[in-house]
Amino acid sequence: EEAEPISFAPTASIVNFYTTKSLMGGHRDDLEFAIDKPIVSISVGLPAIFLLGGKSKDEEPVVPILVRPGDVMCMGGDSRMNYHGMARLLPSSVAMPEVDGSCCPLKDHKVNLKDVGFSRTLLDQEDEDALRSFLSEHRININVRQVYTDD
Repeated sequence: EEAEPISFAPTASIVNFYTTKSLMGGHRDDLEFAIDKPIVSISVGLPAIFLLGGKSKDEEPVVPILVRPGDVMCMGGDSRMNYHGMARLLPSSVAMPEVDGSCCPLKDHKVNLKDVGFSRTLLDQEDEDALRSFLSEHRININVRQVYTDD
């Protein structure tokens, strides 16, 4: 059965920068008026362990989720008000397990950005090298959310 589409008009974005020593403790994103709308998040740089808990800090289980570079996460519906946090970045030396493609119909489990309207901005070699170096030791998470209700 297909889920009914919802309206979603992002009005705010938060950018989180993480180093290998960073973490974000368990919290809920509960200050928006539109808590019935999802939070959509994309991460680049080092992989991380994201923790998804329950409706209270005492509720178990707390589920660890491996978030790879380029992963998109959507917290909506019943999970929207769950406690969550970022436990730890994983160094680039850690081998990542293979992706189980049974849930993803995309070829090679990747989206070609040109297919969704993005074109590559060319960086000069020095800037591209600096970006690669930075992302090999850090993680950037960008999330968008709708703050106000549709009314």
